[in-house]
Amino acid sequence: MDEIEVENSIFFTRYGAAFLEDISAVVVSDVHLGYEDVLAMNGIFIPRVQSQMIYDTVDLIINKYKPEKFIINGDLKHEFSHNTPQEWSDVYELLRRVGEKSEPIVIKGNHDNYVANIASKLNLRTYDTYKEGRYTFHHGHKNFKWDDIGIIGNEHPAVGLRDSVDSVLKLHCFLYFKKERLIVLPAMSIYAGGSDILKNEINSPVLKKVDLDEGRVYGLWDAYGTIDLGNVKGLL
Repeated sequence: MDEIEVENSIFFTRYGAAFLEDISAVVVSDVHLGYEDVLAMNGIFIPRVQSQMIYDTVDLIINKYKPEKFIINGDLKHEFSHNTPQEWSDVYELLRRVGEKSEPIVIKGNHDNYVANIASKLNLRTYDTYKEGRYTFHHGHKNFKWDDIGIIGNEHPAVGLRDSVDSVLKLHCFLYFKKERLIVLPAMSIYAGGSDILKNEINSPVLKKVDLDEGRVYGLWDAYGTIDLGNVKGLL
């Protein structure tokens, strides 16, 4: 399925974006542009293919859902200590492209210490926390409070599913905690391996305060789109 409506006006899409119809917004997280540059600084060289794939996916999302706002919920870039040349180029280009059809909203993650310098070139501000309608957006690398629905990234959630011959299929996923009113977004980066929540590989302090077993898992599978896999405890 292209998307699943998990609650009134909240859709989890096969593209790793949540579409929030009631505020005409889409939200993604953990783009990690500039990843290849950071590896190159450490002597590891891989083709620079991620940025174009991200641009294409973002164009597809905007053309399909036509949101008034495009929210990037942290870790737009990868390097902690400065902006690499690739990050200057890739982040600027992504925000420019988004801004042609939608309003970019940039929320700072733990990798985004210097992203404001790039955003300012397009007269965009950045936020630690952003509120719109019933939603509070925060990257999730620190504790924060929300009134109705909290939306975080940071965790790069994934599930490793085993078949009858013990082969493992690892799927990036959304997590939805109905009781706590919390949504966890998958990573958009193609290089994010994903934290296997079935192995309790949890880093976010926000997730350490919820009942992980009760989280509902919506996997992203290229062949089938967004699929409802049930609660975490049912997959263990």
